[in-house]
Amino acid sequence: MSRQIKILLVDHQTLLRESLGSMLGAERDLAVVGCAVGGAEAVDLAVTVQPDVVIVDADRPEGVMETFMQLRVAVRDSRFLVLSSHDQPALLQELLALGISGYLTKSVTVLELVTAIRTVAARDGRVVLSVARASIERISRPDDESSLSRREKEILTRIADGLSNGQIARRLSISEGTVKRHVHSIFVKLGAVSRIDAVNKYSALQAGWVAAYESVS
Repeated sequence: MSRQIKILLVDHQTLLRESLGSMLGAERDLAVVGCAVGGAEAVDLAVTVQPDVVIVDADRPEGVMETFMQLRVAVRDSRFLVLSSHDQPALLQELLALGISGYLTKSVTVLELVTAIRTVAARDGRVVLSVARASIERISRPDDESSLSRREKEILTRIADGLSNGQIARRLSISEGTVKRHVHSIFVKLGAVSRIDAVNKYSALQAGWVAAYESVS
């Protein structure tokens, strides 16, 4: 049997934590290695169990951003899925920029959630979303000029590989200034605020925004 995917649940509601933990634990390839209410408890537990996937509730009374940022620093190799009762385009855009691997509304089925967990744990760069199409279009297509040129796609691919502007310039036999201009154009077209944000948004677009299943409402 292959190694199980280790999951940490962060939710302030005990009943939901326990119910979700029980359902996910029934899958042979998944192991719920910890449950936390949030804050310091979640960080301490994450450092101890080193989860593959952290599922964070976005409906927490104090909000999700502070908890997510603390966890992101504590366990850099984990993948993050956010669960929310509502479509929140502004929050989704912020979290994508910070590197979450998925944002799902709580209307998804257990099968869809399990599929999302397996997808992000595979670490293939895909972003899993299950939100209204209008919310996706609002954050992903700010204008009609969002399609990337062939050269911009080449450069974005190399950004995803972790290359600097200078390394990209040498690889493509173009000047570093040209690379910088293309990177700026990529940011504008995708509405990106950073290199990782651009990679995440383009990966999500290429995957149809729902990488593992077609369930966008």
